[in-house]
Amino acid sequence: MIGRAPDTTHSDPVPASCIVGSITHLKDENAGAHVCTGSHGGRVVAQCALAAGVNSLICHNAGVGLEDAGIEGLAVLDAFHVPAAAVDHMSARIGDPHDMLARGIISHVNRRARDVGLRPGVRCEEAFRHLQSHAPVRCATGSEEVKVEPFGRYPVSSIDPEWPETTLQAVALDSASSIGESDTGSIVLTGSHGGLPGGRDENAIKAQVRFAVFNDAGVGIDNVGISRLLVLDRLGVAAAAVDASSARIGDGRSTYETGILSHVNTHARELGAVAGMPAKDLLHALAGRNGTGKMS
Repeated sequence: MIGRAPDTTHSDPVPASCIVGSITHLKDENAGAHVCTGSHGGRVVAQCALAAGVNSLICHNAGVGLEDAGIEGLAVLDAFHVPAAAVDHMSARIGDPHDMLARGIISHVNRRARDVGLRPGVRCEEAFRHLQSHAPVRCATGSEEVKVEPFGRYPVSSIDPEWPETTLQAVALDSASSIGESDTGSIVLTGSHGGLPGGRDENAIKAQVRFAVFNDAGVGIDNVGISRLLVLDRLGVAAAAVDASSARIGDGRSTYETGILSHVNTHARELGAVAGMPAKDLLHALAGRNGTGKMS
């Protein structure tokens, strides 16, 4: 049940609401809006929200995962007085804000959200309406105090001194949105969830990479956290997901350094990937000693 809001509620017109599949879809005109996004609640998502000048945020808890990375952004938003909440991964699909609004249940709220009467256990749709009515209105511009770090891109050779010299390119990316044509034929390890963005096959990947690794986001309802793997199989792309409890979602380097494979698709299995294998071991096996990218 939503608690009684304090006397900080306002009588001004309610700012616009905004529903986006990814926090990266926010535009300048969304400044000052109350946002519901299918993105996880990690630190970089919070930074993007702050830079956009949102009034409140509802995101997905992505199974919470290692070091609570899936909800880490709620504390970041708290520091800037922005109410924020996350939806339980077993109640609604990650990457799908419309499903979150239809059947999502709030699992976590930050202190600012509690201040305006929001509590865990509330339906996402009800929470979204409540925030629109009760969150204090902020200036509809991005915060100049927020330093938004770009999504990281790290050649594996720069984070692993034991990475062999090879012609096979491998890169760790904080977000799959950073994949481009230059990554064609490469191995990409991302911090992104393994769900299918927007539920659309064409959003599965932006380049024909050799192998792609994602975070399973706790797998979640409808097995959505690994749904991208099946689509990539049809596209001829080997893909796997690491267990959310083994790597920080939103952190490509963590995917490589500590990630343990939880699910693999058929093309990945043909290359020797199996559940329970460290992602790092898989990459070294793919690189091989001859630099061909074949298992040696």
